[in-house]
Amino acid sequence: MNTVYRKVTYRLYPNAPQEIALLAQKQAHQRLYNAALEQRRTAWRRCRTSLSYVEQCKDLTALRQADPDSVPINAQAAQVTLKRLDLAFQHFFRRVKQEQTPGFPRFKSLKRFKGWGYKAYGDGWSLDTRPQMRHGAIRLAGIGKVRIRGGARTPGTPKTCDILHKHGKWYACVTITCVPARAHGHAVVALDWGVESCATIAVMDGDVTTVTNPRWLHNSLHALATAQRDASRKHRHSRNWHKAQAQVTQHHTKIAR
Repeated sequence: MNTVYRKVTYRLYPNAPQEIALLAQKQAHQRLYNAALEQRRTAWRRCRTSLSYVEQCKDLTALRQADPDSVPINAQAAQVTLKRLDLAFQHFFRRVKQEQTPGFPRFKSLKRFKGWGYKAYGDGWSLDTRPQMRHGAIRLAGIGKVRIRGGARTPGTPKTCDILHKHGKWYACVTITCVPARAHGHAVVALDWGVESCATIAVMDGDVTTVTNPRWLHNSLHALATAQRDASRKHRHSRNWHKAQAQVTQHHTKIAR
């Protein structure tokens, strides 16, 4: 069987110093992304020159050599951030050619900046997990050994890693290469996803089962609307407003899960 790529998402449980270090890393990558975007805008506005990903990587290397403390993040991870900006510009030019709404790449606030990535295993990150790649810890450069929970259905070889910050929680999304070898039966099953119902399942003996639509959002609308009204009554950016916003975020997270 051919080797395939799979994604494994781990939940991170950092302690207080690690939480501060993770936020500092996120802020450093966010500043790098915005600075690289400003560099491209300025180069085009003044010199009508389009900077490429390679040219920005060379500028970053020269900056690190001149002042090692100016970019306090892993070099490979910094290149991933620059590559994400390059992809944003590639998609922008593609939409322009296809006469779609262009959507020029925008500066990102710290709240809207999701996280950063590592493009090679062992360079800035490594996994320390149990057999079957379950739970354990992840080592991140400049942060240390962080506890994680999660597991892969099929163990494999780690390749890349993305650190994500969503709704106040940290996640590590690891790409692995593996050869799927799962236990399976020999019966034939037909599955049809529906709209009014979630799915219809038919087996070989003619038995047909309909799975009702759980409608998580519809069933949670009342609680979600109550939390949003409560947040709207609070003075914006006050302590109580932040608490109410956390309740709204918690409802959205539960629905998404």
